[in-house]
Amino acid sequence: MICKLLITQAVLGIGLSGIYLLPETVSMRQSAIVMSLPSDQPGWKFEPSEPSKQVLDALADDTGHEQGFYYRTTPGRIGKLDLIRAYIVLSGEDMNNSIHRPERCLYAQGFEILDSQTIDIEVGEGVTIPAQKLTAEHRSSGIKQVSYYWFTGAEVITSSHYQRTLTDIWDRLITGTNQQWAFVTISASLNGEPPLTHHDEQYTNKMLSQFISEIFRKIHKVEQLGGKWNPAGP
Repeated sequence: MICKLLITQAVLGIGLSGIYLLPETVSMRQSAIVMSLPSDQPGWKFEPSEPSKQVLDALADDTGHEQGFYYRTTPGRIGKLDLIRAYIVLSGEDMNNSIHRPERCLYAQGFEILDSQTIDIEVGEGVTIPAQKLTAEHRSSGIKQVSYYWFTGAEVITSSHYQRTLTDIWDRLITGTNQQWAFVTISASLNGEPPLTHHDEQYTNKMLSQFISEIFRKIHKVEQLGGKWNPAGP
């Protein structure tokens, strides 16, 4: 355990010290994200929404936003609904004030993280993407939800905030460029208010995974990614 801790500290120390070697001016490579949620997703109805004032106040003015709700009649359940929330946040010039890990946002909203794990989601044609899966419960209402998120750069997709940071350092040092990042979150409640259907986590995982698989190529510039979907660098 001590050995692992020392190795982790050494890697972080090397990464952070590399900041002093970064060039002052770098060119920006645009994220391979499409800042438009599809309104014609088969089997679902779409309702766009606006970010809250609290969210807007917490982010830089040049941050891009796209969010909305997808809902459908639960298969085999008349009068009951499935609902999926989709969010895309696109960083501005100041990355630190544009992109935040959802763990921070969920905690600020009163949620406690019950479980966190990295998984691969199939997005068609034998391709998978890494996603971070969070299971959380609201401390007051008891509402539980499952969220999947990932970061999309110019040619990289990662579910790790730390890997994204290391990728930025690597790009600046090696290529003299910087990636613009988008942050995508897809989530659904397990026990929301009526008429939402209460589902177990297995059903919700399957529903969200299938939805991500179907929507992925509509919100990403696959040609720009070029198959290099895993983090580059150390």
